[in-house]
Amino acid sequence: MTERRSGHVGSAWAANVAGWLPRVMKWPALAFRRAYVRVTMYAQFLASLRHTGGTFVRARHVGADRLIDGAKVAVFAHFDAAGVVHDFVIYYLRALRGAGYTIVFVSNAPDFGAASLQRVLPLSALVLLRANVGYDFGAYKDGIEALGELSRFEHLVLANDSVYGPLFDLSEILARCDAGADIWGMTDNWAGGYHLQSYFLLFRGRALVGPELKAFFRSVRPVQSKQWLILRYEIGLTQAMQRAGLRCAALFPYQAVAAAFAETVRVGDLTRRTSLSARHRRYFAQITGRLDRGKPLNATHWFWRELVCKIGYPFIKRELLIYNPVGVPYVSAWRDVIRSVSNYDTELAAGHMRTYRPRSGRIGNAIDGWPQQAGDGDLGKALP
Repeated sequence: MTERRSGHVGSAWAANVAGWLPRVMKWPALAFRRAYVRVTMYAQFLASLRHTGGTFVRARHVGADRLIDGAKVAVFAHFDAAGVVHDFVIYYLRALRGAGYTIVFVSNAPDFGAASLQRVLPLSALVLLRANVGYDFGAYKDGIEALGELSRFEHLVLANDSVYGPLFDLSEILARCDAGADIWGMTDNWAGGYHLQSYFLLFRGRALVGPELKAFFRSVRPVQSKQWLILRYEIGLTQAMQRAGLRCAALFPYQAVAAAFAETVRVGDLTRRTSLSARHRRYFAQITGRLDRGKPLNATHWFWRELVCKIGYPFIKRELLIYNPVGVPYVSAWRDVIRSVSNYDTELAAGHMRTYRPRSGRIGNAIDGWPQQAGDGDLGKALP
């Protein structure tokens, strides 16, 4: 009896070791990666210090519209390695203009040709072509500087081309950006500290009258590090504005979309549903477990379907469809999902996506003709 018990304990111990040993072996690699990212981030900051004066704007073109007092204005940040203004961008600009916003178009593209310029001039008041430094926040900074005194405007939107859409009427959605907040975002995020995600921000009222917004963007440096941009500028902007007493809110808050996802899982019994593969059941169990533990997730990736279908969110992230970096399993059903709730021409997104190639060995699963995991499309259609 004693020997059998000893053997059982030994087997259990061996099983535990086999379970946690692979995770422990990953820790040094993870620690090295984090150290590398931090060292690179500060190295890029030090490199930015050599840019102490002058401007990164290399050309300025006056468009068909005019910036007038009392207007609603949008600074739109664009980048394309080939300098192309794709059809999905034109659609987005027209939607902003249709919602009453006068556009300052700022491109970081290294080669922005005459054909691209002629596409955006009729939709803009001003087109700025600048050096490709500082990412979107560098473009936002130069666009804000070109506006002059911000208090002369009713609303200021900062937006970029990292999303496809809008999938729904932008005028109706932005009409909800009332005096309940001074700064509105489409979505918020709790990772690294509460913040509004910077691909779409709307400033109004006290945010445009006070000095805090201008002061923040004067402090923005042309750091070529996305990690720096996220930590210091995306997260830093919301936190700086909150410290100044400005109210920040999201039109599609994390709590609402997380609750919608949890409801989807509950109604469909997706962690135990035998018609789903074991891989898909594990996925839903893992995500609901993370929510139960309070682990913050990026809703625009993990909960994209609930955002679009359940609470009327008007965008879908480009990176999600092209690269799917966190491996959401049912992204390949994106066309059917969008068509079920919106009249948006999905070819605007698909046409742009076909211009991309795999990076770092990762291939997205949403582009026509690219591999996808078995059952993903059926799962996307079957979800409640």
